[in-house]
Amino acid sequence: MMRSPFTLLTFAIALGGLALAASVASALEDVASETSAKAPGPIPQAAALEAAGIEAPDPDDDAASAPSQRGSRARLSRQASAVLGGPTPVTVIVQEGDTPTGGGGNAVTSLNAPFSNGDGEVGFTGNVDNGGSNDAFVWFDTSIAWLNSSAVGVTLSGAEGTMGVGNNGEFIYSPSVDGSDSVWTHNGLLLSEDTQAPGFPAGTNSTFHSRPTMLPGGQSYWISGFNETGGTGTEGRILYTSSDSTPGTIAVVLRSDDMIGGLAIDRPSGLDFDYHLSDDASHHIQVLLMDTGSTTDDGHVYVDGAFVARETDPSGDGDNWDNFDTLSINNAGNYLFSGDTDGATSSDEFIAYNGAIALREGDTVGGVTLTSAASVRAVSLNNLQQALHLWGVSGGTEILFFASDASDLSGTSTPLLSTGDMVDVDGNGTADATVTDFNASSGIGPGLSLAEDGRILVEVDLDFGAGDVEAIISLGPPADLVINEVDYDQSGTDEEEFIEIYNPSSSPINLDPYSLELVNGTGGGAAVYATIDLPDVSLAAGDYYVVCGDAAMVPGCDLDTTPDTNLIQNGGPDAVALTLMGSIVDTLSYEGDTGAPYTEGSGTGLTDAPGNDFFSISRIADGVDTDQNNVDFAGRCNSPGLPNMTTTSGCVLVPVELLSFSID
Repeated sequence: MMRSPFTLLTFAIALGGLALAASVASALEDVASETSAKAPGPIPQAAALEAAGIEAPDPDDDAASAPSQRGSRARLSRQASAVLGGPTPVTVIVQEGDTPTGGGGNAVTSLNAPFSNGDGEVGFTGNVDNGGSNDAFVWFDTSIAWLNSSAVGVTLSGAEGTMGVGNNGEFIYSPSVDGSDSVWTHNGLLLSEDTQAPGFPAGTNSTFHSRPTMLPGGQSYWISGFNETGGTGTEGRILYTSSDSTPGTIAVVLRSDDMIGGLAIDRPSGLDFDYHLSDDASHHIQVLLMDTGSTTDDGHVYVDGAFVARETDPSGDGDNWDNFDTLSINNAGNYLFSGDTDGATSSDEFIAYNGAIALREGDTVGGVTLTSAASVRAVSLNNLQQALHLWGVSGGTEILFFASDASDLSGTSTPLLSTGDMVDVDGNGTADATVTDFNASSGIGPGLSLAEDGRILVEVDLDFGAGDVEAIISLGPPADLVINEVDYDQSGTDEEEFIEIYNPSSSPINLDPYSLELVNGTGGGAAVYATIDLPDVSLAAGDYYVVCGDAAMVPGCDLDTTPDTNLIQNGGPDAVALTLMGSIVDTLSYEGDTGAPYTEGSGTGLTDAPGNDFFSISRIADGVDTDQNNVDFAGRCNSPGLPNMTTTSGCVLVPVELLSFSID
């Protein structure tokens, strides 16, 4: 985080006393006058320190930011293992053959696409074997929440692959109820076919119900068909909503014949099944077929009451829109959609961001060329402005990409996982299975979801060596964070302890899905004695985040946790690990080697100086990670929230309250 001038002065005094502090004060004034119009960040700090003759790492320097010098665990969690030669860590939520909680002891026989709510909890449908027959289920978070066989007074069968879950365990899905195509929620039956179509004149028949989804607040949406003469054939389509997922609040959002931009939504299938609502319901994107009198220009992308793209119109990238497929929109109103242009077949497939083509077939992204005939399988956009996009490329390979900034898909997309990759499902660093397929389909369900906590949820086939099994897995977003500095021991009571995290990447990283694990390594073992969950804070590129026991004793502390004293054990050996949804992305073992997987290389020789209260184990230089603890770290004067020091003696920290001057 950006530190105050007082913190910089305190840091300077730790280096060399009041004379140096005065030099920093002067430099601060100079830098402030030059950067007053700029957004706050770490650069003014570095400029001031360097002006005072203190060397600070350059955030653009290869030694500080090159991906090749970051830890392998971080790399493995953000890049396809086919490129890196190691397994990708994933968590299996459930797979075929499992007997999960809520399933009556029955084994899972099939799975469908995952969806997530505003809290990052996952939902999906599937089947268990109930006495030799399929019994469809609804999954919520960690277990089965509902079985078709749980219904009383009616018979439920089957389940469409598309569904939705709310933040409080609400759900919607589409089974058959007594043989009629329906939508069913946690409240029971919402609507069935061959009943009166809500919002239409009496005698209008509801002909089908499909593609249900749910917003975090429990509001349901789905596509239905209608027949105005009471027949069973579909004459047009409707997008319905229900604010509380009960029949009494069903309302029409859009329907065939509605006028938009002077054109009517076509019959019978003008409302495409590709639609998406933002979590707060303020934004709506959908592919619509309009009655233009021709099938060559009837396809449109609709956003919030207007069209943003139309078949045969210029794409803005040298060709014309030809058709549209998958799409996604977030609370900010930013959106993605995919499709084809009428350009060369080697480059016609595309993903557009806010109506402008951002990636297309033939491009190279994250070191991977989207070779012809590449096609987009699915896209997902969350409220953190992160994006997922799944491509199929020549040879049948499918590659899942993560973009840290959806507005720059080309520049921030990284390959996460591809068919043929090995995955580590138990966290021991060794390969357990091979990804053989991504079960993504824009017609049935996207097959993936980018949750609001940054978790990536995917439906895949895995081969553990005995043939393919369906599985819902989760994996973390690209993890570039590292443990940068630890001060765990002071003379007397340990009351100035802290752990510093550093972001050496080129993009902000949200800390919410990360945790710190404090590990007792006595006797070469590994027992986690404390876990510190990090908050929903965006850590800027090149910035620091300090966790401490007592903010009154540690300048620049961002997160004051408990206890105030003796927060971090003193070694012999012990470790600190940074985890992303349970997977280790960086770890530091000190005073020896803590048991696996909490040591990188060796921690022998890494010792805090208990006789010096302002000494720490520091990464030299900031962010550089070769996976060798006693190579990457060394004992140095501490510098919480600031570039790591090179000095090892004369470490003195004067409280800011003792400074006799201030800087405006």
